[in-house]
Amino acid sequence: MLKTKMVRREVLCRTHEVLFEGCIIKVLNPYFFYKHLEKNMDIKLDSHNVRVHDSNNKNSIRSSLQNLGTGRSIVIDADNVIIGGNGVYEQAKDLGLPIKIIESDGRELIAIKRIDLKSDDDKRKALALADNKTSDLSFFDESKVAELIAGMEDFIQSTGFNEKELSALGNLRDVENIDGQDQEQKPEIEFSEELLEEHNYIVLFFDNSVDWLQAKTLFDIKPVKDS
Repeated sequence: MLKTKMVRREVLCRTHEVLFEGCIIKVLNPYFFYKHLEKNMDIKLDSHNVRVHDSNNKNSIRSSLQNLGTGRSIVIDADNVIIGGNGVYEQAKDLGLPIKIIESDGRELIAIKRIDLKSDDDKRKALALADNKTSDLSFFDESKVAELIAGMEDFIQSTGFNEKELSALGNLRDVENIDGQDQEQKPEIEFSEELLEEHNYIVLFFDNSVDWLQAKTLFDIKPVKDS
């Protein structure tokens, strides 16, 4: 009788360390791990996004992603709301590109290394141009910028806006507030729609003496009868 010797073989699996929710964990395949996270990660567009992406800008971003691949990463906060990259995310999601989440506390710069591109590649040069041009094609919604800055206290100087721009944004918000109040407030004096050719007149109402004196000067108003 032939005796055989059973040999137990142990298969050593190589693991990879990934950062997840502030902890280092080991996984067999980082790609499938991040794909699983992607399915359970609900990334949301920023409802207060101050950049406007018109059709030209959207088409340029889409063309760049399709022909040149991804470049810069987008940034999301702890609530999965996009801080920067709303336009890119919209097009990437529409194209069905996989999304890889890398957690950070902001104390390190994360560099995306395109291992498929060399310094002299035309595709690499085109990506460098597209990365800057697609950003230039979007523009600010100044009303939203003014609203966002109005609620900011400690980090205004870190936004990149100079004092002249901040002053202009502050004036814009003041005008919008006045316009909003004008729309809500009804005039105290209702004017008649009836026109009397010989007796048309305008009634001006002032609630303080300063405004009344300024009006008298501007319109050269003279009293008809001394009181």
